[in-house]
Amino acid sequence: MQSRGTVLRLSLSGCPIPVYRAHGRGKQSIGAGRISDSRFPIPDSRAPAGKGALGFSLIEMVAVMVLVALIAAMVSLSFSKSLSSAKVQAASRNLVAALRYTRGQAIVKGKSTSLELDVENNRYMVPGPRVVDLPSNMRMSLLTADNEQTGRGSGRIRFFPDGASTGGHISIYLGNEEWRINVDWLTGGITREELKR
Repeated sequence: MQSRGTVLRLSLSGCPIPVYRAHGRGKQSIGAGRISDSRFPIPDSRAPAGKGALGFSLIEMVAVMVLVALIAAMVSLSFSKSLSSAKVQAASRNLVAALRYTRGQAIVKGKSTSLELDVENNRYMVPGPRVVDLPSNMRMSLLTADNEQTGRGSGRIRFFPDGASTGGHISIYLGNEEWRINVDWLTGGITREELKR
């Protein structure tokens, strides 16, 4: 027995689409596909995601990675500068201590005593004698009296029994950091200062 049905016409953008409705139960035919009238319809995969959907786009992930890399670079640079500053400060403090020791020896022994500096080889000699080498990434300069220059790249600062000295100053450099140690010729006083370059 031939089933009976009704042909409807729908319009999509002005083009009629034939729709066949069967008189059977629970089913419709639209073109070649079928739409179920079941109580549990299959959700349309083309439906937009709900507001609660989570996720990151590729651009967002790249932006976060770039930001993290920039922060890491800034922290590393800051740490490197702090470490360099601490090293040159420590070297300058050691040199101040060596000068004060030399002055003390001159006063205690009652005779002139000198701190020898070898600028070319980046080292100095404390009475004893004891040689102190500066780190290879630092350099040193010396300004002293003409008669205390012992060579083209060497010289000394002499202290006398009354505590006075021949005077002068020594600078220690590391990158853009410079610390200068000043020795007063009249009193033999020793001071240290950081110079901004």
